[in-house]
Amino acid sequence: MKYIIKKITGLIITLLIVSILAFLAFEVIPGDPARTILGTEATESKVQALREEMGLNRPLWERYVQWVKDFLAGDMGSSYFYQIPVREMIGDKLPITVAMTALAFFFTLLLSVPVSILSARYENHFFDRTFLIINQVTMSIPPFFIGIIFTVVFGLIFRWFTPGGYVSYTEGMAAFLGYLILPSLSIALPKAAMTTKLLRNSLISEMHQDYVRTAYSRGNSPWRVLVCHAFRNGIVPVVTFLGMAVADMIANSIVVEHVFGIPGIGRTLIGSISKRDYPVVEAIIVLIAVVTLVMNTLVDLLYHKLDKRIEV
Repeated sequence: MKYIIKKITGLIITLLIVSILAFLAFEVIPGDPARTILGTEATESKVQALREEMGLNRPLWERYVQWVKDFLAGDMGSSYFYQIPVREMIGDKLPITVAMTALAFFFTLLLSVPVSILSARYENHFFDRTFLIINQVTMSIPPFFIGIIFTVVFGLIFRWFTPGGYVSYTEGMAAFLGYLILPSLSIALPKAAMTTKLLRNSLISEMHQDYVRTAYSRGNSPWRVLVCHAFRNGIVPVVTFLGMAVADMIANSIVVEHVFGIPGIGRTLIGSISKRDYPVVEAIIVLIAVVTLVMNTLVDLLYHKLDKRIEV
């Protein structure tokens, strides 16, 4: 319990720092939300009147304290540009990005775990050498470029889907998830390649440990030793990467959503930055920080469960 309280305290402090940086960042970068809304030909008096109405003329610390109080109460403010609550605006987009990230994480595990086990089992064989080449190439390709390749090959050449023909989850869950398969794979493939390499190396290292020789001496088959004995210890170093990968998948979805025309959090974030819609941007940044920190905290707690030798 002491360890958990310590981790939660660190999470809260980190979130506070992130919120301060997110709030201050838009005071430093050039651009005036009032001027953006009214246009470049608006008079200075109109701009100042709108700034007063939006509360932008109040002291910075006062605006930040009020923003934090409202955020903790569940009020993320209102969009400067669309004049609707930020909570409502993000709430419509969040399920899309969450579903795509969850699918990407699922595909990462689905692809990396079996290939890692096979590669570790047949170390230095033809399969392992072929995998290392393919794996290295896959790791070097960014997700947005994989998305472009998928769009050209499966959308324009084979016509398996209509580029930009997004189907909302409110219209049909099966069609919605079906459309997210290729975007999720675009995000998952580089992460799966990295996960596979880490897990393969970890499993090969475990297969040279004393407890593995003991398992062999008891008559266990190589597959049983690898899957039932070495895998549990071999997965421990990879858990950290998987925790960070979730946050990275959310970041990659920002660009991939544009490639496939998916109206998720990523498109909303980029559009809000260009419109100087600060309440929306700040809320999304804090939410991404929450996901990242929560995943890292869960990974730390999971460490001890996977390997009792690790002290917390």
